[in-house]
Amino acid sequence: WLKQFWFNSSQKDPVFQLGQKTPQMDFDDLDSAADKEAADKAEAAEKLRKERLAKVSRGQEAPAEDKTSAAPKEQESKNRASPQLPRWEIVGGSDKGGIVVREGESTSSTQCPDRLSTGALVEELELKGQRLHYRRCTGSGPEEGWVSITLSGKELAIRWSDPTSVDTAVIESRCAAELAKEPVGWTPVSMPQLQENHMKKAAGLIYKLEFPFNEELLKQMGPAWLTKAFHAAGSMPGDNQVTALKNVKQYIGGGNCSKLVFDVEYKHEAKDLHTKLFAKIPFPLAGKTSSDRIASSVMQSGAELGEIQAQRLLESRLPFRIPRFYFGDVSNETSNWILITERIPFNQKEGEHRVDPAYDKMKDWELKGSSKDYYYLLVKYGAMMAAMDKAEKLAPRAVMDKFFGSGVRPKEMYGMKGESTGIGESEFKMKLKLAVDFISSTGKVLFPAACSTPQFLDTYKRVLATANAYTAESVWWCCRNPDYVAWSHGNLNVDNVFFWRDAAGKLDLGVLDWGGARSDSMGWKLWWWLYCCEYDFLNEHLEGLLDKFIEEYRSHGGPQLDREELRWQFILSALGQGVGLLGAVPQIYKMCPKKEWPTIKDRKDERIAQNVDGKNTLRVYIGTFINICNMINDWDIAGKLDKWVEEVTAAAGIPKKKIVVD
Repeated sequence: WLKQFWFNSSQKDPVFQLGQKTPQMDFDDLDSAADKEAADKAEAAEKLRKERLAKVSRGQEAPAEDKTSAAPKEQESKNRASPQLPRWEIVGGSDKGGIVVREGESTSSTQCPDRLSTGALVEELELKGQRLHYRRCTGSGPEEGWVSITLSGKELAIRWSDPTSVDTAVIESRCAAELAKEPVGWTPVSMPQLQENHMKKAAGLIYKLEFPFNEELLKQMGPAWLTKAFHAAGSMPGDNQVTALKNVKQYIGGGNCSKLVFDVEYKHEAKDLHTKLFAKIPFPLAGKTSSDRIASSVMQSGAELGEIQAQRLLESRLPFRIPRFYFGDVSNETSNWILITERIPFNQKEGEHRVDPAYDKMKDWELKGSSKDYYYLLVKYGAMMAAMDKAEKLAPRAVMDKFFGSGVRPKEMYGMKGESTGIGESEFKMKLKLAVDFISSTGKVLFPAACSTPQFLDTYKRVLATANAYTAESVWWCCRNPDYVAWSHGNLNVDNVFFWRDAAGKLDLGVLDWGGARSDSMGWKLWWWLYCCEYDFLNEHLEGLLDKFIEEYRSHGGPQLDREELRWQFILSALGQGVGLLGAVPQIYKMCPKKEWPTIKDRKDERIAQNVDGKNTLRVYIGTFINICNMINDWDIAGKLDKWVEEVTAAAGIPKKKIVVD
């Protein structure tokens, strides 16, 4: 809902347009102390930026900005700087406990009594043809010996590169160069424009190159285009090139775009160039993804640019790992786009740890540990990221606003008034009727018994009618205090991160999928980070999660926040999505016809729990309906909403609105 409101607003006022400069606010009403503080912060941030660049130019690694994240980055740097022999991973012999080791180069030399275990990492002492003289680093088996790297065409050992061994000074240099450029503008795409141009090749806004936007074009344009693209983006040295493109396949998962996986080879092997890559591209404007393409290219026009900007500009400065950026661009003419990054090895061993499987929204029962571990870690890193933005550790405020837009806007720009600022009355009533029927009849089995009572349904209708009428006012309320507005990830759910555990079992994560990354209310962000967790967990832990966010936000450079204010922003954002969900009922029946519902018993029924047409949309719609109904039933939201209406109308200087339900 809030996403849709802002994207609709972007078509009316250029301040909301991604990548465009935000008009300057009138700050005459600020006192001189605030002016001086802002100027001092800007000066300090600019000094920090120059120090970064100076260190990069001397070949040093950019400094970590806070004590929490400094230690691991410094250790990585030491590991990279120390001389290290090439490493190999043993991949053969899984059915036999490992591969044969011999004392000498010859395959007829004495065989060692123990095998070298599958999954072991070894250092290369010598490589002669297909025979590797190694020293063992991890795993079990002889400390040193000779093994074959292939046997009868099957790989027994493969070259290994530490995925975390990317030279951060090189990445920082690339990011700093990109941040020094002027941002590109974006004009909203119309439906006729999409229909006319969606199959055209066109130059991207950022790098001015034509680019592939489907599997066939990627294969056609091949290694030559990849070389040119990686050079343009600064992600591959100019003396290297992509020499082969292999194994291009569709990847099924998520719900916002099409995805590809593919392998590449380089002219010169390098430990920090990935051979297994991943690409995000638009859905085809055809068949079962036609409506999805219209939603992304027209209704949320320009969202992909924000995702590309986050990856290409801030990769070196975030407090956690993100997939390495190789290329990304978008065409305003066609709305086509592409983003290429390293491929995360889900459910595979990566170095000395194993990455968790790729998780899906609304399926927390599949997590390989307690929900508490996962969600508190998500909130911790999300708060750190937002705090770094507030402290101008990602980039100076003016630079962040230049590329991502400011989340702080004058009150007049929100369109608040004495009439409803939401969906029109007749459309709202029609959608509300469908939703009430789904909750109390068709999908009744999925909801608590209380949610089908006349008392609850009356409350549900009144709450959503009020939230709809005060759409613009809710957005303003959440963004009115700059302390609560920061740049961060827009959808930090378990499906948009990758988790792993270290040798001691400690959980850690990296972050994916940066669509919607911009400056917004942190209460709004927290809702979009947590809306897909199980309701029982959310109900029990919301206060703790809010406290965790406030603690980490403050300790990493952000201002002190009030828990009740943050909680209310969270609830307003949930109600906004609740209004948006009213229009989802026809889509629910399209993906799971009404005739199926009499035999559905719970949320884990495969007809509604599994992805439909490769998308998680059905499961997310249903789960969010359930969560919001539970919140309205259990949290006295109706009473709190009535009190808030008194506050917001007084603060906005508008009369109370007439709320019509039936």
